[in-house]
Amino acid sequence: MISSITLIFSLSIIITWIVYKTIGMSYALDFPDYRKKHKNSTPQIGGIIFVPIFILICFLNNIAPAWYLICALCTLALGAIDDIYSISWKLKLLVQLLIAFYISYNFWGQYDTIIFYNLSISFSEYSIFILFIIWFIGIYNAVNLIDGLDGLAGGVVCISTIWLSLIGLFEFSQINLVLTAVILGFLILNQRPARLFMGDAGSLFLGFHFAAMPLLSVNSTQNLSYLNMTPFIILVSYLIADTTRVFFTRI
Repeated sequence: MISSITLIFSLSIIITWIVYKTIGMSYALDFPDYRKKHKNSTPQIGGIIFVPIFILICFLNNIAPAWYLICALCTLALGAIDDIYSISWKLKLLVQLLIAFYISYNFWGQYDTIIFYNLSISFSEYSIFILFIIWFIGIYNAVNLIDGLDGLAGGVVCISTIWLSLIGLFEFSQINLVLTAVILGFLILNQRPARLFMGDAGSLFLGFHFAAMPLLSVNSTQNLSYLNMTPFIILVSYLIADTTRVFFTRI
């Protein structure tokens, strides 16, 4: 497994460098302004590189469920389009809600209890659906909000995925190991001063991955009617805190 992860990491670096040299100065450039620290126009191509690599590896090795791959592709498309055309927040929210509804449809009626530490709380189908929508949309966009410093979003996610690869089911660990490897390849060129950014294609996908983790971690487990949210709420507590700070600061 270590040799496979090393190979994925190496491929991620090579492909990232080739794409950067090929279209780095012409695709989805982020221009400096009064809110941004970088002095030169920087390509936002990280996401359109490491996300397809990750999705392809998961598909070829059959380590991710179909619903996850479909939603990941939709998220990649949404972010890539936004990087070029800066689509409105209303349209982005609509697409995110459609993705959330699709996931809810796939898991409808499967879970009726949420566990957090020693608390075990039962919910009706509609109540847990509403809670999932709030969780999903919030976490989905949280990574995008912290993606403002070189290496910050990728570094936070990388640390988290390393930890996640040590827990859970075999497929869940594999998915997070693969994601760690491809993100590390991106971070080589994203360290300060960054030669490229991940863009919304990358940050929205990473937010989707975090939001889907509770369901992804139990996808292969049969006959469970509960979700243990403890490790995932702890994991995203930094994202929740920073998103809350940004929300009130902008108000």
